[in-house]
Order: sequence, then structure tokens, then C-alpha cells
Amino acid sequence: MALYGDNSKRLCGEYETSKADTFSWGYGDRGSSVRVPTIQASNGNKGYIEDRRPASDMDPYVVGATLINTIILNNPALIEDLQQVYLGWKEWKKDADIP
Repeated sequence: MALYGDNSKRLCGEYETSKADTFSWGYGDRGSSVRVPTIQASNGNKGYIEDRRPASDMDPYVVGATLINTIILNNPALIEDLQQVYLGWKEWKKDADIP
């Protein structure tokens, strides 16, 4: 979740959001972490998924790499390295006073 931006106020479990500390998924469930369109239940689960956790201040490349690693590569070391670099960059950006 550290790679998904600032979700401290958004993912509270209310207002059609899941809780930040709990993973959930469901067909057509807008209150889950990952929503699977209901049509996919009838077409052999072919199609797309909607990850509802990324915040608006997330880096789309970091989130994309995280999803690919989680779904396809399954290499926790890659995510640990990515998280370390990304969080270091965020600290540098804050200290450099870059909006």
C-alpha cells in the first residue's frame, strides 16, 4: 500500500471504499479493493479488473509494475527494491520542495 499513494483518509471502509488494511474483491462490488465487472462471471472470467486502491497522487508506473509483479512474476524482492527506491524518491522530492 505504500506504493499506492496517500490513502490515509480515502480508504476508510466507507463511501464505497475498502479499508486500507484489508484486501477484498468481488463481482461488481464497488466497496472492494479489486472490482471484477459482473459480465466476467458469465464469460469465463475474461476481461479486465479494476484496482480501486491507488490514490490520485500515485505513480502509475510504480502501480503498474506492482500489479505485474504480483499477478505474473510473483517476486517479492522486486517489490521491496521498488518500494525502497520510490519512498526514497518521495523523501527527496519533499526535501527539494518540488510540487
